[in-house]
Amino acid sequence: MSNMGNNSPILSLLAILLAASGAWASAVDDARKLNDEAQDALRKMSGAATDPKAYAEVVHKLEKAQALLEEAAKSDAKGAESLAQSVSAALFWARRFSTVDVAKEHGKTPAAKAPDAGAGEAEFKKAEDFEKAHAGDDYAVSLRWFQYSDQFSGTNLSLRALARAYEAQGRYRAAEAAKKAAAEGQTEDGKLLLAGNELYQKKDFEAALAKFDQARKINDSVVVERRIGHTWLELGYKLRDEYTVQYLPLLQRYTEAKARGDQKAAAAARDEAQALVTRLRPIEDKALQDYDKAEAAFQRGLELAKGRDLECEAHLGIICFARGKNSQPRAALLLAAVLGKYTPASDEERTIYEFSRTLLAKLIAPAAK
Repeated sequence: MSNMGNNSPILSLLAILLAASGAWASAVDDARKLNDEAQDALRKMSGAATDPKAYAEVVHKLEKAQALLEEAAKSDAKGAESLAQSVSAALFWARRFSTVDVAKEHGKTPAAKAPDAGAGEAEFKKAEDFEKAHAGDDYAVSLRWFQYSDQFSGTNLSLRALARAYEAQGRYRAAEAAKKAAAEGQTEDGKLLLAGNELYQKKDFEAALAKFDQARKINDSVVVERRIGHTWLELGYKLRDEYTVQYLPLLQRYTEAKARGDQKAAAAARDEAQALVTRLRPIEDKALQDYDKAEAAFQRGLELAKGRDLECEAHLGIICFARGKNSQPRAALLLAAVLGKYTPASDEERTIYEFSRTLLAKLIAPAAK
């Protein structure tokens, strides 16, 4: 029994371990509370322009949460990894759209870190795992994808991440609109818009378009034209993906054959690719027609907004980018004009603005080399 007394090394070690475990749990709980408070504040501010004091408080809470998690990670690096990603993504978003006044309120501006290009695939997988773990919290998911896109800006994975951020933001906005509609009731065109949005989220784009067209007949508006524009654009993207999945394997075969100096295999792959392009021409033409219809809707929305609507104007440039190489010089001009003309006033606009900024960076990067 004497070995189990107060001076027992076994009990002393157990006490140390329990104390360490308790301290780790306390730090993680405190960080989680700070993160929840900060993200709630970000959600409340998502539909408005930045409030310097409120954003400064969010940044302060998230930095405090990050410090707590960094300390906790010293004893258990994996235990709070998902929470750490959530904090980091929200902190990125708050800093990204902090105005100069916010920086003054907070008292410092973080230094930018150079991305590790070799970590892109691994980090993309982490972001995918985060999305699965936070299913149902589309706001947090969108922030995580935006963070990834910024970290690996200029890469194809960055564009994929931006698209997923935009999709998550769309789901979040649709859910918020549904809550608002349930609380306030809807006009006939509003009910059609809501029904169309639900179909759009399910990727039933043709059915969604029918609802939006009905809403347009009752009351043509900027919102209706935006929804029609987005739907035609998604239909175009769907055809583009159908084209790409067939063409890329042949392009890869050709590139690999050239790299190893196999002229015969390269010529065969080239000939197959040319024949495939001919067979796929109807898909390409239909996609371009859908882009034309999307452009017409966004142009109409811009006219209804008397020439000032960030979402409509930005998508005129985004559509030019989607059309391919010949249209991309015009896309660069349109996107640059958007970035110079508008200051985002909500998370929705910040999302589109960031998308435009990243596309423009990709367009001008080759010219800069």
